[in-house]
Amino acid sequence: MRLLGQQRLLSQLFRTISFVLLVPFFLCADVRPFSPLKKDNRYEEIDRLEADRRLADFRNQRLIGDFCFRFELEHLPRRGATVRYYGTMWGSWNEQGPVTRIALQRHTEAEDELPLELILQNGPNAQAWLREDHSGRFVPIAGAALFEPLLPGVVYAPFDFLMPFLYWSDYRYEGAKRVRSRVARDFILSPGSTSEIPDWLEAVRIGIDDTYNALLTIDVLETAGAKRSSFTVESFKQVQGQWIVKRIVMKDWETKDRTRFKVLSASVGLHLNEAAFSPEAEIDAPIINELMFEKM
Repeated sequence: MRLLGQQRLLSQLFRTISFVLLVPFFLCADVRPFSPLKKDNRYEEIDRLEADRRLADFRNQRLIGDFCFRFELEHLPRRGATVRYYGTMWGSWNEQGPVTRIALQRHTEAEDELPLELILQNGPNAQAWLREDHSGRFVPIAGAALFEPLLPGVVYAPFDFLMPFLYWSDYRYEGAKRVRSRVARDFILSPGSTSEIPDWLEAVRIGIDDTYNALLTIDVLETAGAKRSSFTVESFKQVQGQWIVKRIVMKDWETKDRTRFKVLSASVGLHLNEAAFSPEAEIDAPIINELMFEKM
């Protein structure tokens, strides 16, 4: 019964949390305007070589130093009451790519509530681990569990967090589009023969901001090309000299439910203990001095 309860919790919990793991890829390492509009208000065309360069730059960029965010997840169902979760995210980079640790409170901001903890290794060989008991071990998440929700009533899964599709080698450049008041360059990424991909997943479309070179949009596409879920950046903010995402919204196109991720406070340019991102080390998450945070 305990195992069944854990499986149900996992299947509910991950669709909300996956939002948070997207954040390292929504960060802005630098600001480089590409002058996307011509005088006649058309988008500047780029060739395949330039598109390849921009995608490579996007995959390789990172913030200066490590970071820590305190955030809110607000689930906005089409029907029913709004649900909020609060958490803390620590981020760094290693030889495999971005690595993130998350402590998530299930319902409230109460500090005495035992959080769920996640460690996520992004990159070409993405991996995820979960710890429900603070005194227990981090357990690998794999197979079908990567596509199942983690938080009750929220629309995110580990796959959404890890975003292995960002490293798929089979891709094509689609062109430019306007997202709100910004210009994005669209790429379609296909899984090819990648293992552990469900039959319904045909491709993922990403939109990279033409100025900040950060993610603006993600559309997860089903076999018929229909959208299964979408992510859209609502706002960025400069914190301690570096640009980060402030607010992201995810939409489930089947249920029409939405989940909003909002950074409440942030600290960047940190130097965190790399062992804190190792599931084998089983050490506590880093403690950041309150004076190091900037409210959003």
